[in-house]
Amino acid sequence: MKNYIIKFIRKSCDFSWGISTKTKMKMRILFVGMLFLSQIMVMNIVNAQTKKIYPVASQLKYVNDYAKVLDSESTQYILSVGKELEGKTGAQAIVVVIDSLKDVPIETYATGIFREWGIGQKGKNNGLLILLSVKEKQWRVEVGTGLEGAVTDIYSSRVMNDYAVPKFKQGLYGEGLRASYSVLCDSVAKEYNVKLDKNISVPKQVQTQNIPGKGNGIVLIGFIVLIFLDFILNRGRVTRFMVTLLFWSSIGRRGGGNGGGFGGSGGGGFGGGSGGFGGGSSSGGGSSGGY
Repeated sequence: MKNYIIKFIRKSCDFSWGISTKTKMKMRILFVGMLFLSQIMVMNIVNAQTKKIYPVASQLKYVNDYAKVLDSESTQYILSVGKELEGKTGAQAIVVVIDSLKDVPIETYATGIFREWGIGQKGKNNGLLILLSVKEKQWRVEVGTGLEGAVTDIYSSRVMNDYAVPKFKQGLYGEGLRASYSVLCDSVAKEYNVKLDKNISVPKQVQTQNIPGKGNGIVLIGFIVLIFLDFILNRGRVTRFMVTLLFWSSIGRRGGGNGGGFGGSGGGGFGGGSGGFGGGSSSGGGSSGGY
């Protein structure tokens, strides 16, 4: 029965009755080429939508509150200290607060943001990320390789548990992040032999922050249909080739780990500077915990 259905579909899809063998071959090559290009386009769209798991960095740069739980005073403090730290050392300390990890391990999520945004200076990898997920009640401190000596895993864990976790348990997310951020930034500054003044002088303006949306189901349906047609008409040759190509492509991308950097102009942000991240990277070092 199965073989009969397949033969019927193949026969139904054959619109070349009465056409010469040479013309049939040209039509078949054209179809395979179109199917090949279509699958490349679909894979690119799927890959782009997969990246949407991570939010887009806001123009506030140093603080990205997608859960809307930080108070204005804490937000201004983090912005001011982050700007001063980068101005004096080049290092970048970023705070990200999200509603949910969406079933992604917090370590994976933090490393993904770190590399995709390119936190820290390229080559120096002097970035630091504090990630907080409200729904899962988890936190993560991710440190670039250039700061692993200044902010060790044990040290960052102690700072978060002493300064942040007690406040998190009370729902005082802003106070917890402000206190832990201040201590960690002091440690980074000490690594560069500078001292932070921490004079709060940040304009009270909040930019709209982009939150990743849901993927389009039509893309998935189209992808399945293309694969189905390929197996019916070409015995899956194009699909197998694309899977092999995708596999070796993913192998080639591993290990590089350098973020492309976030190149925002910063025109709508604070200070009117060039803004953006520098293309730093992380090897996955840091600490994490719950509250």
